[in-house]
Amino acid sequence: MDYILGRNPTGYSFVTGFGEKTPLHPHHRISQSDTVAAPVPGMLVGGPHAWQQDKCHYKSNEPTKSYSDSWCSYSTNEIAINWNAPLVYVLGALTSQ
Repeated sequence: MDYILGRNPTGYSFVTGFGEKTPLHPHHRISQSDTVAAPVPGMLVGGPHAWQQDKCHYKSNEPTKSYSDSWCSYSTNEIAINWNAPLVYVLGALTSQ
């Protein structure tokens, strides 16, 4: 959870609306199409990886820093059920202890 919430090489919390440096432009159609500036809070984005297959601008080519907070970056900044479901499971497990 520390890594997901910002203790990582990018400094980003990968959960929208949480932390000082949070994704503001996720690859999420609902957040992009509403009239609210901030994205829907509580969603986990993909996070960094080395492949950069979406041809967006990345500040770093290092695998652990290869992240782009932009609508363009579906490879690192997309919201997906296969990432968000495990986040809910882990949070449930941590809070139950």
